[in-house]
Amino acid sequence: MSRIDSLQTFVSVVRSRNFTSAADALGVTPSAVSKQISGLEERLGVRLLNRTTRSVSPTEAGQMFYQHCENILESITEAEKLVTDFDITPRGRLRITAMSNFGRRELARIFTDFAQKYPDISFDLHISDRPLDIVKEGYDFALRLGTQEDSRLIAKSVAEQKIVICASRDYLKEWGMPEKLEDLQNHRILIVANAEYARSNWLRQFEKDHNFTLSSIERKLAVNDIDLVYEACLAGMGITALPTYIAERHLQSGELVQLFPQVEIPVRTIKVVFPQNRYLANKSRAFLDFITAYFEEEQA
Repeated sequence: MSRIDSLQTFVSVVRSRNFTSAADALGVTPSAVSKQISGLEERLGVRLLNRTTRSVSPTEAGQMFYQHCENILESITEAEKLVTDFDITPRGRLRITAMSNFGRRELARIFTDFAQKYPDISFDLHISDRPLDIVKEGYDFALRLGTQEDSRLIAKSVAEQKIVICASRDYLKEWGMPEKLEDLQNHRILIVANAEYARSNWLRQFEKDHNFTLSSIERKLAVNDIDLVYEACLAGMGITALPTYIAERHLQSGELVQLFPQVEIPVRTIKVVFPQNRYLANKSRAFLDFITAYFEEEQA
């Protein structure tokens, strides 16, 4: 029995907390598993597992050894994948999660273009604004906005999310065109409750400089869904801040009018996030390169 086999057996026992379950997973007998663990402990000169009649658990030394074993086995797996995938056409299935609004509006077009270039790659796409542990849940990539603080992940910036303040032509016909920020005290503001850029916070930075207070502004709609705010803005309900990927075509058609173009709203970065220690197979490298080039061309 090789050392690698012993490590795999030990890892399987720690994960399952049971010799019988580990034996089933490995396709051997429980006695063979017990013999391998005993031999490993004897060779190392340290007890790795606490044994009871119903379960086993790692000792302090065993827990430390387990973490190193996991890294070793993962490195072996990645090395095998590297050789297997070498110079092979990208193929397989990618699991990707993305923010709901961005995903609905952008990814259909991106995936269509990608599929034409890489017909052997398919997708499982999960749309959600709920933060997901992509390492634990087995995703290849996540498309996210803003900062990334998880040390287990790599975040590659691919685009900037620009924001515009806008209103519909119908709204402006009824309520008039605000010429300066103070004029907003006489207008209706639409707020996305879960997006910092779209709350009244986009005005706060200018409050002192322009001598007006936000408390006097009528907030006609506050909702936690940007699509509803977008539809309300189009329908003439009020003024709001929208990402350009939502508002751009309506600004070009004239349905929406950009207000205060001189006001600079801080942009947020769109990032492709993926596990730091996971080998990037050809299919993953193809997607990462494609989406990076896609946004570079779009924002050129």
